[in-house]
Amino acid sequence: MFIKPRAFLLLVLPALQAFSQPLQQDMDVFAQRRAEFIKQLAPQSVAIFACKPEYIRNGDVEYEYRQESNFYYLSGFEEPESILLLNPAAERYRYILFVRRRNFSSETWQGAKAGIEGAMGTFRADTALTFQDFQKLAQTFLPKSGTLHYSFGINLKIDEMIREMFLEGPQGESWSVKDPAPILAEMRLIKNDGDWEMGFQKAIDISARAHVEAMKAIKPGMYEYEIQAVFEYVYRKSGSPRNGYPCIIGSGSNSGILHYDRNTRQMRDGEVVLMDCGAEYGYYSADITRTVPVNGKFTQEQRAIYQIVLDAQNAAIRMVKPGIIKSALDSAMMDVIGAGLIGLGFIKEKNDAQVFTLHGFSHWIGLEVHDVGKTIVNGKPRPLLPGMVFTLEPGIYVRPDVFDKLKDRKYTDEEIEKLRAELEKYMHIGIRIEDDIVVTETGQRNLSEAAPRDIDAIESLMKNGR
Repeated sequence: MFIKPRAFLLLVLPALQAFSQPLQQDMDVFAQRRAEFIKQLAPQSVAIFACKPEYIRNGDVEYEYRQESNFYYLSGFEEPESILLLNPAAERYRYILFVRRRNFSSETWQGAKAGIEGAMGTFRADTALTFQDFQKLAQTFLPKSGTLHYSFGINLKIDEMIREMFLEGPQGESWSVKDPAPILAEMRLIKNDGDWEMGFQKAIDISARAHVEAMKAIKPGMYEYEIQAVFEYVYRKSGSPRNGYPCIIGSGSNSGILHYDRNTRQMRDGEVVLMDCGAEYGYYSADITRTVPVNGKFTQEQRAIYQIVLDAQNAAIRMVKPGIIKSALDSAMMDVIGAGLIGLGFIKEKNDAQVFTLHGFSHWIGLEVHDVGKTIVNGKPRPLLPGMVFTLEPGIYVRPDVFDKLKDRKYTDEEIEKLRAELEKYMHIGIRIEDDIVVTETGQRNLSEAAPRDIDAIESLMKNGR
């Protein structure tokens, strides 16, 4: 039966009224965060947060949209063309959302949007207005002068509106501007019940499960992208809407490329494959790396390097507790790696191990895979506190360019040539082991321990899982 367009819209409009929020959202958590943030603002302050813009991929196709992390952290609101305004001094309208005007014709194609009603009902804004009316109406809710908390550079269109409203003309003398990001970085650094309730552990659990399934699937002759497909299948099947970052599946020589993500190479018997992959859930990202033998059995050389990396990571994990500084963990890992590489004949001094490690061994994680938070405060290293979550990820990479780097460290040509012959059997072995660690009141917990790390456990899983 043919239905006229207008009649069709009348049929679908009732369904379009139903705006549904993601299951992991708890609006009480966002309200608590806003209250905590507002408490840290000086009197006569307002805070404005810009959404991330949409980006065109090609033609009329857009990249997948993800809201700016601080905007989401305070509101849970995920739509583009939106502005969050917090006015602590207001008695009635302290939390205002400016949102995209609903367009029922476009919602036929894209699904229902929150609109003003959803912004106030679902997202609990004290009031909501359309994004298009921001410049015209926002100042009616604001004091005439004070401190504006705003982060420039997130959305250029909104940046321009903010400059016109607060910084240009006579009003420019009435307002000072301060970036709210440092306040939020401190809030986001210490994870609490809200973070776990909203899905942080689930992001890690999904990722660990995907690593297990990938290990079971790997065999010689497969392409790296086939293993990426295993990860992303498990992610989506488990409710993760997107990757926390592009999958790194590096086999053979690619295992020594730190952020390799082309994933196009065919994996060969006798090689290792390094898998640095993490899912996102509830806007939280996991970050887990495992390195395994393509044929399910480590060679003697692969096993030797792997065990050094594992020993280094275990040494650091045992040290984690409140009060310790992260640089002490780095030093402990480098000590183990340096001693191990001396034992293998790779280097003469522990400091020379840096030519084989290439990267830092730790970073914060949370709403972003490399999350916000200072490691130095008032010129001093920051001690770990309960609720902090970070990675421990030592690595050793045997690459052809290592010889040039050793030459820079005053190794003689004769020593280099000798090493070149001795390291040939280790060449293109890249090993990284990465886990997500939370500091507890008495020590730590490895949040990603469900993905096997020990050599025997990996080999057993790859043998029996097939």
